[in-house]
Amino acid sequence: TSYCKFGFEVPSTYKEAMELDQKNGNTLWDDAVKAELSQIDDYQTFKDLGKAQFQGKDIVNAPPGHKRIRVHLIFDVKHDGRHKARLVADGHLTHLPTETVYSSVVSLRSLRIVTFLNELNKMQLWGADIGNAYLEAYTSEKIYIIGGSEFQDRQGHILVINRALYGLRSSGRQWHERLSECMKHMNFFPCKLDTDVWIRASKCKTCYEYVAVYVDDLLISMKDPASFCQSLKE
Repeated sequence: TSYCKFGFEVPSTYKEAMELDQKNGNTLWDDAVKAELSQIDDYQTFKDLGKAQFQGKDIVNAPPGHKRIRVHLIFDVKHDGRHKARLVADGHLTHLPTETVYSSVVSLRSLRIVTFLNELNKMQLWGADIGNAYLEAYTSEKIYIIGGSEFQDRQGHILVINRALYGLRSSGRQWHERLSECMKHMNFFPCKLDTDVWIRASKCKTCYEYVAVYVDDLLISMKDPASFCQSLKE
């Protein structure tokens, strides 16, 4: 069921989104879906195995050892009127993994300490958000979907999920490990008290630099945070 936000009607399904575009005489929701799926494809999130072939209810060309799940779109409107769509996996349909999927986040106490150290050492304090963070990591889960109408010419195709798509049980953990690898590559090490605070010696050797991590949000305390952000992009 749709609802209103910032004066716009927000759909709950792809079908409703297309009906609203037709009703409103625009393509705002369609454009949002295409933008999301374009980013999904940029990360090569899916491996297309071609059209699904059914024999009764069974898919005869399904990838061996893989479980079929579903995905759905979540719609939202930002305060400036931008229409957004996010593709999310129905991870509850997968088997419970035998390994841990726990992913920690920085504590409020650690954030306060980093802020204090930033002021003490007269550094710059930046906040940063990593876009499409989970898609930077690969998934270890063996799963696939059958493309719906939102996938256009791939509707009805078998799409194996390669990346840590939002909604999968292990995606938080996979992203956490991916970011940890990047931080270690840039000579950071995790704090023993809070492993979501990353530390390295500054170039001037008079203080330390800090990065506090809350999933895909970063609090950066450095002399030159812009240089760090550029390195993270690369």
